[in-house]
Amino acid sequence: MAKRKLKRQFKISLFILIIGGILALTLPAYVKRKKLDNYNNEKTTIHVEDKEDKHIRKAKLTLVGDFLFESPFYKAVDKGYDKNQYFSLVKNYFIDDDLSIGNMEVVIGSEDMKVSGDGYNFCAPPYIGELVNTLDLEVLATANNHSYDQKLEGINSTLDFFAKTDIMTVGTYRDKTDRDTMRILNVNDIKFGFLSYTLGTNVVVPADKRDLVGLYRSPETRKFDEEYKSILTREVMKLRDACDVLIVMMHWGNEFTYTPNEEQKEIATFLNSLGVDIIYGSHSHSIQPISEIGDAHKTLVYYSLGNFVSHDDDIARTPKGYETFDNAYQFGLLSTLDVVIDEFNELTINNVKAIPIVNYFDKDMNNFLLVPFSQYTDQQETSHLRYQLGLTKAFINDAYNKVIDKKYH
Repeated sequence: MAKRKLKRQFKISLFILIIGGILALTLPAYVKRKKLDNYNNEKTTIHVEDKEDKHIRKAKLTLVGDFLFESPFYKAVDKGYDKNQYFSLVKNYFIDDDLSIGNMEVVIGSEDMKVSGDGYNFCAPPYIGELVNTLDLEVLATANNHSYDQKLEGINSTLDFFAKTDIMTVGTYRDKTDRDTMRILNVNDIKFGFLSYTLGTNVVVPADKRDLVGLYRSPETRKFDEEYKSILTREVMKLRDACDVLIVMMHWGNEFTYTPNEEQKEIATFLNSLGVDIIYGSHSHSIQPISEIGDAHKTLVYYSLGNFVSHDDDIARTPKGYETFDNAYQFGLLSTLDVVIDEFNELTINNVKAIPIVNYFDKDMNNFLLVPFSQYTDQQETSHLRYQLGLTKAFINDAYNKVIDKKYH
């Protein structure tokens, strides 16, 4: 009896030992596998969260050309024209986007400065600044051939006016310190950087004041020489390191032509080599092509958006009897585009479109109105002062189709 009990106890002990051995062999593997499963599950969870948290940033931009207010507009206002109707048909483009850009080609004077809208020397009354400010713009270039029309007083009065608004100016400066202050706007978590340059000024800027205007070539030689290449390189590279999207605004080229000149192409290639993302061109008073250039780095180039605002019915500098560019003066481009920066910080520019905007005024040089071409009525076409001189829908459509690649329509 005691033996049988002992034997049974031995069997139980042996069974326990066997089970213990099996557990000793398998438990570490089980625990390791469990930890690995937990690690894999944690990794998977982290990966999914990363995927969900991918930070894709987007912004919609609107670009328009020169704001070139001239005497006929002021005279119409003096006669009772309601200036607030002027932008009524285009305002929504600026309200519905994230970032709007233009070129302010007239000085905004103070109350004490004489209004001028003739003779290539411009000084707009303060109400013009107030009117422009109703458009919900974010950025205005101020470097152009009219920047120094009213000398230092005009630079400062323009900067003083826009300093009271939400519009950032770039291209003219109060002093060297102001010029060295980078123009960066954070829009939808995208840092946009801006620079602005002009081929020259109608009133030559004295040597000791040249930090006040963004010039891209020597006033003496009118060449894009090594000195000015060095200035652009230094300023572009400084800003390139501080922003996500770099936009350089160039007042360049020849007036009254649909074709960019060799200097424009040279500078576009130069800026592309420095990593500029968008080149915004103005000055020709007529539309010029949109193009993507570059291999290692892509740059979207607007050689010229033409006039956004203009009020001259017969330009003295165009050949008499040759009406093409008197008519081309009366419309410009409004371009929209999407900027996208993906989770890997790669930039793409999508949905680049450009439409003509017609500068309407009647046969009395009154009732000024900016009209998107798709809304330009037969009545407006035939009542425009320049209709009998060839400014027709067919003329506008033909120029648009010839100059602007269809992929941007």
